Amino acid sequence: MRIGKRLFPYPILNSEKIYSQYKDSVFALQYDEEISDDKQYYLLNNLHCELDNQMLIDLINTDRAEIVCVIECPSTMYRKSHVLPLHPINMQIPLADLNNKVNVSAFVVAKEDIDNYHSDDFSDVYGDISFSIEKHDILAADDGYVNNVDFNDLDDNKQASIFIVIKDKSITNGTMQVEYDSEKITISLPEEQWNMYDKTKRIPKYESLYFSIIAVPALCYALSCLQKNDLAVDILRIDYKWFNSFAAAYKNFHGDELTDDAFIKMNTNLEAQMILGSPVASAVDEIFGFTIGISGGDEYVD
Repeated sequence: MRIGKRLFPYPILNSEKIYSQYKDSVFALQYDEEISDDKQYYLLNNLHCELDNQMLIDLINTDRAEIVCVIECPSTMYRKSHVLPLHPINMQIPLADLNNKVNVSAFVVAKEDIDNYHSDDFSDVYGDISFSIEKHDILAADDGYVNNVDFNDLDDNKQASIFIVIKDKSITNGTMQVEYDSEKITISLPEEQWNMYDKTKRIPKYESLYFSIIAVPALCYALSCLQKNDLAVDILRIDYKWFNSFAAAYKNFHGDELTDDAFIKMNTNLEAQMILGSPVASAVDEIFGFTIGISGGDEYVD
């Protein structure tokens, strides 16, 4: 949500001085941005709004107005509002809900009708004029920041945006678990294995190997589950963003749209490999190369 150059029938305090109808007062959104150590959350630490206008502070303290922080991600259609206190707080948002650009903005919003709305810091053009404020009117605004949140662990050109790999401390049997929702395919690894994966995932020579043992079976499983739903491809593309990405990749690879009949008859294991760039064969080549490279071929027996 952005105010920009929008005009209001009453003065508002804007973080951009050129658009503010206050002389000296300040309203400024501030926070420290980072990703949690387990790569599961987008963190807004020390989140607060600097506000020095006593009239607005009094309205907030008497519960007649509130500070609202709006977090939006256009690519995932995530949008949530959070009421902020006057003191700093820490906030966390699941990374699975975000991708690419994330907008964080803040506003002071009236919680009820307010008569005789006036501040001594109004711009001189308003003189001694008072205003009538209606419930939900915006009293102060900071359009905030646009941040780029790139959290995809399987990060290359092979439809990586459909996956997220997370650590699950509850997995004690050494298995990989796969779930999916309308947004993503979530791959959960035991803590120890996830830590190893996290330290090596960016090494190019392991790329095909990780796609083979993690992404291919995960995509195969999710596609197989959807086959059993007996729903039209058009419906699945609407209901599941990751499936829509898969269908687009299918068309790019085969040159034809994915039809209902083609999907029902699909060999999901074979299709998952092809859509992800045939990483199994590449992984075998890479493992062979590692072995020969280390041993010099001395231990290789045909």
